[in-house]
Amino acid sequence: MNINELSNLQIDAMKEIGNIGMGNATTSLSELTGKRVQLNLSSIQKLNPSAIIQNLPESITMTCIMHTIKGDIQGVILNLFEISNAMVLTNLLLSETEYEYDPEMNESALNEISNILTGSYLTSISSFLQVNGLHSVPQTVTGSMEDILDTASREMGHDIENMPNLETMFMIQSVGHESGLNTLYGDVFFLIEPESLDKLIETVDNMMT
Repeated sequence: MNINELSNLQIDAMKEIGNIGMGNATTSLSELTGKRVQLNLSSIQKLNPSAIIQNLPESITMTCIMHTIKGDIQGVILNLFEISNAMVLTNLLLSETEYEYDPEMNESALNEISNILTGSYLTSISSFLQVNGLHSVPQTVTGSMEDILDTASREMGHDIENMPNLETMFMIQSVGHESGLNTLYGDVFFLIEPESLDKLIETVDNMMT
């Protein structure tokens, strides 16, 4: 099944699944950082790598923490930050510790944040839909969005263009970092294998009947 075949009700249901997953995930992130986290509403659409790459200036370096997903739900989750935002985020956890300026510990902290986000996201969705989804250990990619999407394609073992993408943006507020950043922005892409989308839609349809 592809997104074009979904009814408006099914699309709304998938968006709500994203909201439920990210609501739980950002609650965990808020508890971890001690900061308020605000969500944008989830959206689902076909992934268009060319449009994403063209809309993001080449001067912007991104950091992505990537997890492959196995089980009833299969795909890949990309937790995306501008590199400056990722550095401030890890600083929230490591400031005033001996590891504050340790690159390896900063990467480890970012991976742990991603593990918590992704684990909470999948646990919430799995519980709500009674399906199984397990995430891999994190893989960090820093570079252009083209680099990141190419890596995601290799991880999936196939072209990711037009894959269903359940996307949710979030903001970590009142950071008050010495760099001048007060709000951090993150974006989560959940690229869902078409067969898994079929499974999710079947489950949603059964819940609504």
